[in-house]
Amino acid sequence: MGSAALRPSTKVGALLRSRRKELRLTLREVSEKMQETGEPLPVSTLVRIEQGKLDPGIRRLHLLLGLYDLPAHLVSDLVELEQLAVEEPEGKSLEALLKDGVSHWRRGELGEGLAHLLAIRIQKPTDKKSLLMKQKACLAFATAARDVGKLKLAKQLLDDLLLEPVDQSLMATVLIQASVVWNSLGSAEMGLATVRQAACHIDKGDFETRAQVRHQEAKLLLMQGQPAVALEAVDEALKLYRKVQNVQGEARVLIVKIDAQAALGDLDAAMRTARKVIRMGEEHELGPVGTSARMEYGRLLAMSGSYEDGIEELREALAEAVRLECKLIQFHTHYHLWKAYEANGDQDRAKFEFQSARYFLEFIDSTTEQARDMRSILAEEAVPKRRRGRPSS
Repeated sequence: MGSAALRPSTKVGALLRSRRKELRLTLREVSEKMQETGEPLPVSTLVRIEQGKLDPGIRRLHLLLGLYDLPAHLVSDLVELEQLAVEEPEGKSLEALLKDGVSHWRRGELGEGLAHLLAIRIQKPTDKKSLLMKQKACLAFATAARDVGKLKLAKQLLDDLLLEPVDQSLMATVLIQASVVWNSLGSAEMGLATVRQAACHIDKGDFETRAQVRHQEAKLLLMQGQPAVALEAVDEALKLYRKVQNVQGEARVLIVKIDAQAALGDLDAAMRTARKVIRMGEEHELGPVGTSARMEYGRLLAMSGSYEDGIEELREALAEAVRLECKLIQFHTHYHLWKAYEANGDQDRAKFEFQSARYFLEFIDSTTEQARDMRSILAEEAVPKRRRGRPSS
């Protein structure tokens, strides 16, 4: 039976092999079950698929996913992230792979970071120490997937960790990341419940994790329309991040402060905070965090009526996002450029930026205010009579 060709993927092959073993299925048993579906799959062919040396074809892959009870989006996201990754590093220990992978990621070197994290994920633990190291890598991989807008993949990775079960030393951090993902997928209530559960697993002297909890609570409070209370949580998180000298965390929570200050109508304060984060990003090579701050600064300038300056900052942020290969920031920057050009009366440029934002929306799962707005507009496009006050497609 016909099966469209797919690019062979070592990561998808490793995923299929890992899942088969989790289900305690032998290669022959899978081959027999595939025979029953009317799609023969010899053991030798299955081995090559699991090794990433042979593409399974669309139909075979679909049947294997159904047999293994794996969601299709997990494969598509893995393939897309695999395409971003550079050649896998060799000769490094688990500890070095994790440390270097996270370091690359924080500097915005997505390809190198993903290559290291993926290399750890497919390794088989041999003892408790290597199991903990692999769980840390999967947690880092989930965070990486979240940062580039692959929320369903991030959720799958976190769910898998919680079902293993996860080592207690990681429980609070995993729950915090689960809260971030739930919130980004549109469930602020689940996000809040999960982060509060995370607080129950923090040791008294663990200031780093406590900062992460207050950081996430600040984002959730802001989304629930409580910017003043969110700022209180931001200030607490900032003190804790500074206590442990976590510049990355400090910069990230300052992004929340920008939005809270803007929500309270204090655009001048929000712009001062944005400029501070931009400087931090340049001084400490914070990659996407500094780019996000520049995007926010451009958005705020446009909001204040300084359209030309705002557009200039947004275009610079867009160039950085392209260099970082971050589709999530590219989507939001195109969205804000659309709004800025539209408000400035340049309808041709506004239409172009609208279409660009529309394109990048396809690559992210995020449910931010901007993503929801775009999806609502695109849904209405199917009903021409309801189209009003927006660029045509």
